[in-house]
Amino acid sequence: MDRPISILLMAPAQVSASSLFGLQDTLVAAGRDWETLVTGERETPVFDVKLVGPDLSPYPCGRGVRIAPDVTFNTAPESDLVIVPGLELSPWDRPSRPDHPGLEWLASLDTTRTRIVSACSGAIYLAETGLLNGVEATTHWAFEDVFRRSYPQVRLRLDRGLCFAEADRGPVTSGGTTGWQELALFLIAHYGGAQRAARAAKVWLMADRGELQAPFASMIRATPHDDAPVRAAQIWIAENYAVENPVRRMAAMSGLPPTTFARRFREATGKSPMNYVQAIRIEEARQLLETSSAPVAEVGEQVGYEDTAYFRRLFKKKTALTPAEHRRMFGTARFSHFE
Repeated sequence: MDRPISILLMAPAQVSASSLFGLQDTLVAAGRDWETLVTGERETPVFDVKLVGPDLSPYPCGRGVRIAPDVTFNTAPESDLVIVPGLELSPWDRPSRPDHPGLEWLASLDTTRTRIVSACSGAIYLAETGLLNGVEATTHWAFEDVFRRSYPQVRLRLDRGLCFAEADRGPVTSGGTTGWQELALFLIAHYGGAQRAARAAKVWLMADRGELQAPFASMIRATPHDDAPVRAAQIWIAENYAVENPVRRMAAMSGLPPTTFARRFREATGKSPMNYVQAIRIEEARQLLETSSAPVAEVGEQVGYEDTAYFRRLFKKKTALTPAEHRRMFGTARFSHFE
């Protein structure tokens, strides 16, 4: 490596402080911390990281943490990489260009010379500039609906912790919130080598996340829509998820032909009626696993599944964990010693 890889880390006013400074800390430390703490070798930094924002004067981000960029969008030099950290954005609406001056700058970059990557909801900026059209991408699970409505050309993979088509070029996206750690390790491994990535993981105690976004994602979110029969069906099923033939009953209650009800339900919620019922049931099962010691078979029965084997398979398919694994990860036993 002849010189450090130059990185411009975007710091708009909407940036998440933990994502921004977490990325900055770990990337600046690559080639430095291990050498200082362990081997005493000469420091060989992998990256030269600068913050780029709308102004050089310090300003508060969404959580009130003050940010002082090194360069502005108008004066930023060319760089090897641009990283969009997690952003505090609406999970329903596209960001408006006037409120997000970094979008115009991002769109102006020559992607044959500068690679653009993102963490968490920063993928919204990449989607806005068209960089994700036709490619697989991931983001925080809470932004599924805005992608579905506003960026249908993006092949969204919320089950993935990290998405990229080619290791050497093109966009890279990582999953929600602390998913910036996976992005940091990818960049360190790719540009600095696997050994430096392993050292960073040891210094920063970064566990192997694998494809662990699905276990954290809420399966039901309050997607805004104006379809009254669908909304009434959602309210009803929230209290009656364990009944037999729930889809048939919702359609009958709506007064619509079954095919019309199914079409309108999918348009309003992004899910078919059956998938929505399954999501409601599995989300309720999660709550029972987290807050009670009821056997898995009993949990399945309470949410509408008398066939325990089928319930276990469906739970694993939807969450990437078995019911027992979910209980170990999120149940009260994990946190009881903190009390």
